[in-house]
Parts: sequence; structure tokens; C-alpha cells
Amino acid sequence: MIIYGGIDIGGTSIKIGFVDKGGTILCKGLIPVGKITSYSDFIEQLSNKTNNLLETLNNKDAVIGFGVGCPGRIDVATGKVIWLRGKLEYMENQDIGPDLASVFGKPVICDNDVNAMVLGETYFGKAKGNRNVIGLTFGTGIGGAIIINGQVLRGRHFAAGHFGFMSHEPNGESHVCGNAGAAEVHASHSGIVDKVNKALRSGTETSVTKNYDPYDFGFKNIYMAAQQDDDFAKSVVTKLEEEITVLITNLIFAFDPDTILIGGGLLKADNEIVARITNNIKKRINLIPEKEIKLDKMSSYEEAGILGGAALAITELN
Repeated sequence: MIIYGGIDIGGTSIKIGFVDKGGTILCKGLIPVGKITSYSDFIEQLSNKTNNLLETLNNKDAVIGFGVGCPGRIDVATGKVIWLRGKLEYMENQDIGPDLASVFGKPVICDNDVNAMVLGETYFGKAKGNRNVIGLTFGTGIGGAIIINGQVLRGRHFAAGHFGFMSHEPNGESHVCGNAGAAEVHASHSGIVDKVNKALRSGTETSVTKNYDPYDFGFKNIYMAAQQDDDFAKSVVTKLEEEITVLITNLIFAFDPDTILIGGGLLKADNEIVARITNNIKKRINLIPEKEIKLDKMSSYEEAGILGGAALAITELN
């Protein structure tokens, strides 16, 4: 039996699991990111949790290596985090791959988290058997991945797939990536929270700002308000779905994929989001038959990252 370790580093939690070659998760665990105070603390906590999980395996010697998905730009060749912002900024410029390999005593391959997740879908999930796949995750930001002929397209600077930084508004709002009008301004959790904060400051009449807590506010809140006929919320939701529609339409024209997978916290807000966006995309494309335009939700978002790490290990370590 061969076992792979899969690690998914997220902005809220770090998920760890061990997976067999068929994609069965043998055991898994979780570390809340809020309890990590520094890079050294990250390495220590991840090491402890992983070793505890290892002890639950019947044959821990069957583990041949680890795949790690991490946000930001990751140099896959060296395992270094080149660029990372937000809660995990302490990992920027750190050699996470070599550091974890030293702790685990096994080979470790690191890549962008969405690259790993979508690769996992081509091995074990919704895109199994497909060779050309685009994946997008809508959460704090917008993540993306490109699989062409079964291989992850990373780009010269490991920046390919940052779809949230693409812009449809040349003179739009500024964004941390430098590209004004970036899609994340309208179609990410951070973008929506920013809109609500601005509405609060400007005195916009909306139910959304009543009992508003920016640390406990998500896509679901804005969708619930829109369903209750709140004008501000409806405008935010309309713009969000328009932005996603145009973004994915452009990706279809650019890459002509077999399928497009969507994941992230956005999907928990409304069960019909993917269906609506699919219909709107089909209205914008005459070049490809409608039945050939395929969008689907990613597999269980909680486990997709672990399976992605395992797929990364399978691809790069064999």
C-alpha cells in the first residue's frame, strides 16, 4: 500500500490528511490558523498534528511523501513562498518545502493551494478523466488554477491562475495586486465587506449595516438581504454575479476547457448560484455549443484541499 500526505493551508484553518492511491482519506485533522502566531509556531504545530495523525495509520512507513497547497505564489522547484499577503504573511519568503521535509523526514512538494485542489479534482473528483480544466474558488479572494493536458500551468513567475487579479474595469477601484478594477473588488468576500463598510460610512440605507460585524459577515448575509428585497444588497449580488459571469466567459474563450469547477464559501450562500451563472455564460457565447459549456461545483470543499495535496504528491514525487 502507498500513502500520500495531503496538506491544505488556508486563511482560516490548515487541513491535514493521509490518502491512499485511490483517493480514500484514511485520517484527517485540522489546525485553526488563529492559534498560530509565527512561522516557527506554524512549523511546530503542523509537525505535532501530522505526527499525531501518523500514529493512527496501520502502516505509517507506507507514506512516501507530502503535497502541500499554500496560498500565494509558490516556487514549486524550491518550495519557497515567493509572495503571500493576509493572515499568513509570516510565511512569505520562507522555504516551506525544505523546512517541512526536514521535519517529516519525507519528500515534500509545495504549490499554490488552488492548483493543488483542482489537480486533485482531475485525479479523484468532479473532473476525473478530464485533461483541460479551469478551477476557481470564491472566498476571501478569488483563487484559480489551469490544468492543460493533465499538467498544472504555473507560468514563468508561478503567477498563472490569479484570476481574481484580472480586470474588466480599466478605471476601476485600486487593488493590492496593482490592477485597478480587479475582479476581487466585486466578487470576493473581502470585496463585499469593503462595500458594506463604505455603505456604513456613507449612511446608505440598507438592512445589511444593522448589527453588522465585519468579522462575522459572509456571502450568505448579503444574499439573505437581497432575497429580502434590500436594494443595496441586490445591487451587490447583481454586480458580483455579473463579474463572475464575464470572468468565466473570458476564461472559456482563452482556454476552451473540458469543464470549469467552482468552489469556495460563495457556494454556501445560494444553492442556485452555479446554475444562474452557467445560464448567463451561455448567453454570452455563440462560438461553442451550449451543451459543451460545463460548469460544476467542486467536490466537498473541506476535503478537496487534502486530496489536492495528495494528487500533487502523486504527480510530482513518483
